[in-house]
Amino acid sequence: MKIGDENIERIVFERTKELLIRYGIKGWNMDDLSSECGMSKRTLYKIIGNKEDLLYKCYHDGFEQRLMTLRKLIKQNSNYNTLLDKLPEQIMADIDEYIISASKSIKTEYPRISQMIEDKIEEQRMILANLFDQLKAEGILRDNVTAKIINNFINALMSYNILNCKDKTEFVTQTKDELIFLFNVIRK
Repeated sequence: MKIGDENIERIVFERTKELLIRYGIKGWNMDDLSSECGMSKRTLYKIIGNKEDLLYKCYHDGFEQRLMTLRKLIKQNSNYNTLLDKLPEQIMADIDEYIISASKSIKTEYPRISQMIEDKIEEQRMILANLFDQLKAEGILRDNVTAKIINNFINALMSYNILNCKDKTEFVTQTKDELIFLFNVIRK
């Protein structure tokens, strides 16, 4: 980012997310974004640089916010059963980044962004793995459950539902219900 006006940046990021959800990675360009934001393309380039810089910042900031919120939830909840009850909602919050990050276009068009996304998803898996290990040590989870198994199930559910749900609403509802079921099954 080149200019630090947070309000303008927020508007640009919001419009970018809307375009990504509506058209995917390739279905829009900087002309479309400039029209959506109501500013000239030149001003837009001064604010955000090129499309890859914008996408990198959007994904990075989105994942950082999600990871910070997850850490905060874990830190604040000393009642592990309540925490486990809130976890599906937290995982499904800001799901747009996850859905968009599953796009094959990112992997081919923007390898730098793809690598950052993979790193952030791995960071989330590590946070959850530490939580699940802690829950197991506290006697909340079944003895035969491991953090790796739980993370693998979460990843499989998300990936399967991204491919098979007809829209975002169905994806969120179905995945959340399945996560609630999973977290109930793994409890003692």
